[in-house]
This record gives sequence, C-alpha cells and structure tokens, in this order.
Amino acid sequence: MELTRKANDDVSLWARIKTAGRVLFGYDAVTNSRYRKNRGLQPIRSEEVELNSVDRERLISTLMNLKRNDPVARAISRLRKTDVVGAGITPQPSTISDEYNRRVSDLWAEWSEYPEVTGTLNMTGVQQELADATLWQGDIGLLLTNKGEVQMIEGNRIGNPFGQVNLDERSEDKNGVLVNKVGKPTGYRVGDRIGGMLQNLKTIPARNFLLYFRRMRPSQWRGVPELASAVNSLQDVAEYEEVEMLSAKVSASLSAVIKRHDAQQFELVDRMAAADQDDTGRLEKFEPGSFHYLEPGEDVSTISSNGRPNVEGIDFVMYHLRKVGASVGIPVEMIMNTIGKSSFSASQGLLLQYQSAIEDQQRSITFFLDRVFRWKVARWIADGKLAAPAEVKDPFRARWQTPAFKWVNKMAQVNSDLKYVQLGALSLDDVASQFGYTAESVLRRKAQNIKTAQGIAEEFGLDSSLDLFNPYGLFASANWQEIVEQSGGEIPQLDPSTKRPPQG
Repeated sequence: MELTRKANDDVSLWARIKTAGRVLFGYDAVTNSRYRKNRGLQPIRSEEVELNSVDRERLISTLMNLKRNDPVARAISRLRKTDVVGAGITPQPSTISDEYNRRVSDLWAEWSEYPEVTGTLNMTGVQQELADATLWQGDIGLLLTNKGEVQMIEGNRIGNPFGQVNLDERSEDKNGVLVNKVGKPTGYRVGDRIGGMLQNLKTIPARNFLLYFRRMRPSQWRGVPELASAVNSLQDVAEYEEVEMLSAKVSASLSAVIKRHDAQQFELVDRMAAADQDDTGRLEKFEPGSFHYLEPGEDVSTISSNGRPNVEGIDFVMYHLRKVGASVGIPVEMIMNTIGKSSFSASQGLLLQYQSAIEDQQRSITFFLDRVFRWKVARWIADGKLAAPAEVKDPFRARWQTPAFKWVNKMAQVNSDLKYVQLGALSLDDVASQFGYTAESVLRRKAQNIKTAQGIAEEFGLDSSLDLFNPYGLFASANWQEIVEQSGGEIPQLDPSTKRPPQG
C-alpha cells in the first residue's frame, strides 16, 4: 500500500512539474505528443532549398498534367484569367499635361496590339499569362529585348542544368536567380527545354529581365506554385472519383465469377491463351438470353458493389475542393458553378469575399506592369517618339485601370455605379472599364451617335433628334415655381403640334 501511494505521489509530482514548465517556459504549439512527434523538428530553410530544382520540376510536371486533364484545374485557370485581367488592365497617364497624356496613351495602345516577340499575343493575353503562371509554375519572366518587345519566359526555363541541385544557402545562385551580398538580383539563368531537360543556359542581366511571382516571405527569389499546398487534395478528388466511377459501372452491370473447387485446375486454365480458354470450358462472359452449363464442381457468384457509388461522397469531394479554392482565393461555388443554388444575400457575401482576393491579385500585377510601362516610356523618350514638356516633372506617372467586379444584380449595380459617379467616388473610366472601354472612347461614341441622330432627324424633317429612339436616358428636373416665375406668372402652354413648350 505504501509503495502504491508513493508511486502515485511521484507521478502526480512529475505531472505538476511538466504543467508548470509549459506555463512558465514555453508554448504548447511546440510541444510534441503521441500524434505530433515531429512538430518543430524541421530546419528553417529558404524556399529555394526547400523546393530545389529537381523537386520544382516534379511539382510543375504534376500541376501541368492536372491543368491539361483535370476539369477543376482548368476552371481555376479560367477564373484567374477572366476575373483578374478580364478585357485588360490599362494605364492612364496622369501628368499635368493633357497633350502628353494623350500621346502616351496612343503609343501604349499601338504597342499593346503586338507587344511580344512572337506577335501572337496582345497585351491582354500577356497579362492573362502572367496572372495564370503563378498557379502552376510559381513564376514567369519578361525579357526586355533591344527591339522594344517583350519575350515571355516560363518559370520552368529558369534554373540550373538538369540534375544539378544547389543546397548551399550561402551560394549566390538561388535556383537560377543570381544575387549579390544583400540579396538583390543581378542576373537570371535562362535555358531551353529540350526533351524535358534544361539546356543551353545563358545568364541575362537583371536590368533586362523582370520576374513576376507571388511572394511568401521577404527573403525569397523564386516563386512557389500557388497550388503546391493543394496538389494532394486535387489528386485525392480525382482518385476518389475514379473509384466511385468504377463502382457505378459495376453496379450498373451484372458481373459474375466462376468458383471452381479444384484450385489447381483453375490455375492451369487461367494461364491458357485467351483464344483457347472458351474451348476448354472456361466461362468468360454472359450474354443476354443465354444459358450456360457449368462443369462439375463449379459455382456462379455475382459481384455486388454493396451500395456503391456512395452518394454521400459529394460532400467529401466538395470539402476537398473547398480547401483547394481557399488556397488560391477562389470559392468552390465559383469553381463548380453552384453559386446560384444559395440565397441572394449569401451569394452577394460570397462574391465580396472573392472580390477581395481578385483585387489583391490585381494590385500585385499592376505593380509589375508599372515597371514595364516605365521601361517602354523611357524607350519612347530615348527614341524621340515622345517628348515630355518642361512642366511634367514625372513623365512616368500613371494610374492603372483594372476591370471592375460585377455584381449578381445588374440593375442594382447600374444604380450603384450611377450614385458613385454622381458623388465623385467613381469616375466614368471606372464604370467603362467593366466593358473594356475608356471614358474617352465612350464619350466619343456617344457624341457620334448624337451627331448621327441629328443628321437623320434633319434628313427626314423631324423637329428634333429626340423624336428618334435614344438609348441614352435624358432627364431634367426643375422647381415648378421657378418655371412659373420665368413665364411671367403664367403656366406655359404646350405647342399642340409638338406637345412641347413653344420655342423662345
């Protein structure tokens, strides 16, 4: 009894000491247990070491295969391109010189038709590839050529020769990015993919190369694919669907096996060529309306799927897809096109969450595009195509117009945009950008329509172009007392022929 009491006292004392130690000297977050044996034991290393050149190629290969064959992956790519870039992100020069701003806008619009070396992408296409590349390859580069064009360099072309792994964190080579002592990039090692291997590497000076990626930490020189943390979930969903599809096919058909008591004879028959199996009496398939006679010692058993496919598996799949969407800021309702199945208020709240993620992506890409804009303006000035007036202190100053985010209720969106424009919280450019236009192009088109309507009204002898169908709502408001006072105290009478107040 004394020994038992003493043992219990020792255990209780030790438990109290451990509890006091956790409270006074540490965090529970680093305490290992039976289920978390390796927590906190991994070394803190740079991302270029954690995702070295060999592992990076394996990860990119896996993600690109998903992009080619997995519909969920394709939906994520489509949403990233259409919602972040849309019809394009355009600069609006904002110096104090209107003439200079107009000249820069014209030059940019002309260059944006074919800005890259192959001549197959416009500026909108280049922007969409920039936004999409961080999902699958982690980063993408733009080579600023001497001809004033850009060349897109996929992230898998930046790195070290095939098979070379650099795990020295003190090296200046950060998986294809060369840096100086303070970590500033000085050059990029770019090669060609031949037979899946990186060859013919050349070092490009940093002044001629821009690398776009989403940063995870300050000391980072290469981008990590945004879907790296979700690749297992994507593959789990694909594998689960494959198993359930197999179960559904089994459930929809009659499958059977022949059980033979003589196992040795069964093995001999099983090893025969396929053409001889039916001749020796082995039954391979049933046909409708047929009767088969079994050999002595044989029995037939049907294969059942036991309630498969699992109808509750949809919730399991949606849970994993929700995790995938959360990793890249896209709700699963947008990926699977199920947003309309919830209430209007729930859909609106979901879109507001999605909008914040889209705007974060747009801020990142506009900062990168601003560097391209400054490079191009500097070349135009150097080539004599553009001259900055003396009063323009910053010839590179511009604001970037991003596509506006659309609402669920279009009428509410129109009314809201109208109020914001009236209050000055939004400009006409902000509203027009939703449709891929600028305020100037909209006003010019509207003026042309009005001029055309006036000409048609004069041609057909109409009193006013307002008699034509006018797609623009014209409203006027005035105080009735002021109208009466201006008419000398008398209520103005309408002209019987035109149903309008008399002219003059």
